[in-house]
Amino acid sequence: MRSPEKKLARRWASDVIVDLLHAYGLPHAALNPGASYRGLHDSIVNYGRNKPTMMLCQHEETAVQIAHGYAKASGKPMAAILHNLVGLLHANMAIYYAYADRCPVFIIGATGPMDETKRRPRIDWIHTALVQGEAVRAYTKWDYQPTVIDGVPESFARAYGVMMTEPRGPIYMCYDAWLQEQPLDHDVPIGRVQQVPTRLAPDPKALKKVADLLSKAKRPVILAEFVGRDPEGYEALVKLAETLGAPVYDVGSRLNFPSRHPLNFSMAKDVFRDADVVLSLDTRDWERPTTELVSTTRKVTSLVPQGCKWIEIGFGDLEISSWAMDYQRLVHADLRVMADTTLAIPALTDLLKKTKKSEERIKHYSNLNRKVRAGWEKEAKEDWDASPITLPRLAHEVWQQIKKHDWVLTAGTLDEWARIVWDFDKPYRHPGKSLGTATQIGISLGVALAHRGKGRLVVDLQPDGDLMFDAGALWVAAKHRIPMLIVMYNNRAYYNDWEHQIRMAKLRGTPVERAHIGMDMSDPEPDFATLARSMGWYAEGPIDKPGAVAAALKRAIRKVQAGQPALIDTITQKR
Repeated sequence: MRSPEKKLARRWASDVIVDLLHAYGLPHAALNPGASYRGLHDSIVNYGRNKPTMMLCQHEETAVQIAHGYAKASGKPMAAILHNLVGLLHANMAIYYAYADRCPVFIIGATGPMDETKRRPRIDWIHTALVQGEAVRAYTKWDYQPTVIDGVPESFARAYGVMMTEPRGPIYMCYDAWLQEQPLDHDVPIGRVQQVPTRLAPDPKALKKVADLLSKAKRPVILAEFVGRDPEGYEALVKLAETLGAPVYDVGSRLNFPSRHPLNFSMAKDVFRDADVVLSLDTRDWERPTTELVSTTRKVTSLVPQGCKWIEIGFGDLEISSWAMDYQRLVHADLRVMADTTLAIPALTDLLKKTKKSEERIKHYSNLNRKVRAGWEKEAKEDWDASPITLPRLAHEVWQQIKKHDWVLTAGTLDEWARIVWDFDKPYRHPGKSLGTATQIGISLGVALAHRGKGRLVVDLQPDGDLMFDAGALWVAAKHRIPMLIVMYNNRAYYNDWEHQIRMAKLRGTPVERAHIGMDMSDPEPDFATLARSMGWYAEGPIDKPGAVAAALKRAIRKVQAGQPALIDTITQKR
């Protein structure tokens, strides 16, 4: 019998891909197994000594979402490996959300063999597509399928550079199954590691115009969405707001601004009603914060006065797709500056001076902020002891237990009550709000993975409907030793859509009491605690009385600190 060393003396084409994964420092590879990349799988396990670490997932969406969450929390990419055409199609929604959320995910796929004589009967035919990347081309930054192993290093390098260039996003590299499995009969140099281009700096003349407009403004308001993708942006925005004396509305796709700062007016739309200049910083979702929506009629009314000047600083239409409409409605800005806000905000701050006018604004908005928060506190106390538990009460109970720790919130915010109650005082506290249903558990796993080993308590306020899409994701955390605390936001319903049916019933005069049909998660109610325990978690619940939450959280946190994931199933009101 040959020794393992002698077995590995012979090299294979897929080893070159592993060399590149090592050279570019991709630490993990989330995957669901598939024969189309069996050559690469063997190379990672044996030639690469399981580096990047392979993370087995029960669904391809989860694999991509873990990489998505990891990138949001760390700013660094990891790999997601998808089996052939079918695995790619399974992962489509997760890839789209990573694209819309501007997260770098290095997606590796496989296909074929493209050599028809090497295809197994039936299975290799129905799992193979002609130009497989077309399936995701509308929502990836780049895709490529090299035809020979010598084309792999250059295309890999280009893919990495495209992925990491702002605005970032996922890329898709497709490797022919037969190409992977070939013996390597010659040396294939991987070349120099591709350098990511430097940041996009603002036009100095345009930035001077921005500073002039802001200096003359009486009531400027700042709108920010992706500024906090870099911790430098978070800190820089604080300095800009304080220099200008302007309130900040944080859209929340990243944590852009400290939640308890006196100039934080997130969730307080009225701040736009008397604005004379709106400074939009790296923001796509400008319309939702600055308008009022009548959901039943879809009527949108601007809160911003006519005559208000709009300034946009960001990547503009660099990330636009002709297919996906994530670019949203066009803002007709008076001045548009193409630039990375990480560079533009400090440069703009240097052009501005803190004046008596800005100090007066800070005092005014600080007083207004206290009134806004007092209103929230009064609202939070309504039905304080109710069962099921109200969202403000649950946010409060969790906050009381985690605030003594170095904590991180993964995605969901309990309909913004966590953002109101908790003190988001550091840029890493929250990588950004959740996206659509069936995204949060996977993204949360990625966030927890990024913080693993840092001594931080990672908390996921997890909706019940979202978890039911991929309950198998719980096993991933236990299998790969990812400690995290899940507190279920369990209203036993897909209530966001239930609300829409209530609106339709009221509009059309149909019975409101029938709005729950096709929306409720009862008869039977999922037992999330039992489900979690079956997959290696510590779990308690269901808990529907607020007074019992604190003790359960204390027990769960001790388990998480010992390295075991823990879930507390809390039953909440349907808003």
